[in-house]
Amino acid sequence: MAESNLIGRLCVKLSGREAGRECVIVEELEGNFVMIDGNARRRKCNLDHLDISEKILKIKKNASTSDVQKAMKEEGIKVILRKEKKDKNPRLKKDKKKKAEEKSKKTNEPKKQRKNSK
Repeated sequence: MAESNLIGRLCVKLSGREAGRECVIVEELEGNFVMIDGNARRRKCNLDHLDISEKILKIKKNASTSDVQKAMKEEGIKVILRKEKKDKNPRLKKDKKKKAEEKSKKTNEPKKQRKNSK
């Protein structure tokens, strides 16, 4: 397979935690590595760990994740949406101080003596 025809190729991951998921080659890297995206996380991947199909999606080099997912939907490929990150509510300084005081009280309490079972 010619190296220049890899961008936009539909693949299936063969190894790793995302094995069996469909992805698209977004960029060619040095050696035997490519950048993939789609139903797998966007990451560097060895070509030996991919089952490359003949189907080519119309995407540009370094296309964004949303562009790749749109192209996959247009081809009729089911897209797995990732979970969005939760907004972390910053704790108030008062809460932090209260927790620190509670910890210091617990550590200052004398330990109960153990009964010897001998």
